[in-house]
Amino acid sequence: MSSVIDRPDHGTDRAARPLPSIGVWWPMLEGPLQREILEHPTAPLRAAVVRRILELCEQDDRPVPRSGVRLDENERAYLAGWTHAADWT
Repeated sequence: MSSVIDRPDHGTDRAARPLPSIGVWWPMLEGPLQREILEHPTAPLRAAVVRRILELCEQDDRPVPRSGVRLDENERAYLAGWTHAADWT
């Protein structure tokens, strides 16, 4: 299950995004880090979490943005669908 929200910037280059596609890294992310993200999905991700995501996607040579990284609307929609399908409690 996936949801995509159309945005005015729909179709822009995903390479500009600080994180790889959530469908790649979310299933590999450790449970405690998943729970941390699910507790506050709109909060900025800790630098350690961003580094772990980049490691999982073999992109750990990329710098972690100093301004903080937040999940966008589509990524939060992915998590909503994932938690519903996985019956996360």
